[in-house]
Amino acid sequence: MILPKENSPAPVSLSQPDMEVERCLLGAILANSYDALPQAIESKLIQDDFFREAHGEIYSVMLELYNAGNPVDLLAVTDALSTRKKLTSVGGKSYLSELYDLYGIPQNVGYYARLIIDRALLRRLEKVSLDIADQCRSNPSTVNDLLDEAEASIFKIRDDRTSNRLQIVSEHMADVFNKIVDMRGKSDAISGIPTGFTYLDSLTGGFQKTDLIVLGGRPGMGKTSLALNFAVNVAIPSKRESKRDIPASSVAVFSLEMGTEQLLQRLLCQIGHHDLLSLRSGRITDEEIERLTMSSSLLRQAPIFIDDTASISPLELRAKARRLQSQLRNQGQSLGLIVVDYLQLMRPNSRHNNREQEIREISGSLKALAKELSVTVLTLSQLKRSDELEPSLSDLRESGSIEQDADIVFFVLRKEMVKEDKKNEFHGQAELRLKKHRNGPTGLIKMHFIHKSSCFEPASNFHVIEGE
Repeated sequence: MILPKENSPAPVSLSQPDMEVERCLLGAILANSYDALPQAIESKLIQDDFFREAHGEIYSVMLELYNAGNPVDLLAVTDALSTRKKLTSVGGKSYLSELYDLYGIPQNVGYYARLIIDRALLRRLEKVSLDIADQCRSNPSTVNDLLDEAEASIFKIRDDRTSNRLQIVSEHMADVFNKIVDMRGKSDAISGIPTGFTYLDSLTGGFQKTDLIVLGGRPGMGKTSLALNFAVNVAIPSKRESKRDIPASSVAVFSLEMGTEQLLQRLLCQIGHHDLLSLRSGRITDEEIERLTMSSSLLRQAPIFIDDTASISPLELRAKARRLQSQLRNQGQSLGLIVVDYLQLMRPNSRHNNREQEIREISGSLKALAKELSVTVLTLSQLKRSDELEPSLSDLRESGSIEQDADIVFFVLRKEMVKEDKKNEFHGQAELRLKKHRNGPTGLIKMHFIHKSSCFEPASNFHVIEGE
């Protein structure tokens, strides 16, 4: 063991503030805001990153002047601080003049900003670590809850530094307005991720970030098949009916009912329109092998991730989804869709007095996950047994909380499965009934079910009836 020398200096913590760096950055902006301030903004430096509150206040005024199109110089900043009645608290005119006289190099502002941000992140991480340690010592009631809170806190520091503050609408209004203008006159434009089905996109605008979508249906209607259709269309643009120019997004499939091998077989059949029964029984011709090889190659390149953990809890699902999103971001990719098959098979984080409370916790957690990761969460749901042919929102099992949390609820219906169809009148016919749409119209979409490959396609009379 090596002992430190008696007069050796104490180790310097990287989380300690460097006042000189903060002063250099502010002085450079005062001296040459035209070159310096855009670098700070591009570095995503915010007011809360400054250790000294006065420095954060000065920077906030600079941003306000810049956003208003006003000059950002010594005179303008002094006047703005005086109007805010903050001039004295930041050190007065003399301190601003000192910053101006001792300014750093404008071309180095990006470097200064990154140093300030790094130290701010370390301070936040240090605080979170201390909070976690305190909670560990206090004998938490459930370790799983503590693990989830700790993981969420750390991911929040890295992925969303500004999510802990209220955001004024002016910060985002320009982007929203420009997006609306860009879509003007484009009848087929969508704002979300393409579902692969043209008329479904026309009703929903695609899968929207932060939305919780519930796909309901009675057993045998094809809920899993349709969900996998969506997964393929999101991850493989060439399989979409339209919008093939929109890049692929990654998909995470959490299957609580089927194993990974079964899901992969279904995905292969959907991609290449192979016969699922022949594939499972090994009755495959040489020609089919060639087509299967092509389908396999396409699926191998698709950004689809599968987890077949049975009876997974919302906490476990959120942890896995967070890690996947982090890995994808590090590779410059994005997670667009999470599929859960299906909701009633999930295990609650804690025991409740009744099943309805458990479902409320699960559906609320899935909605929170969609918002936290800014992705679409599509969860399948079983329906209550009913003599009625047409499903309704009340048919959702423990429907109160599911209906309340969901942004979109639609049901898949195949009449051949519920009616005696000796004449094959309903063979292959399918309907997708959009019963709840928080941000748009409801409607009915005609589809066609391909039995051999267990997938859905646009029907020859494929259309949408709004308001159904």
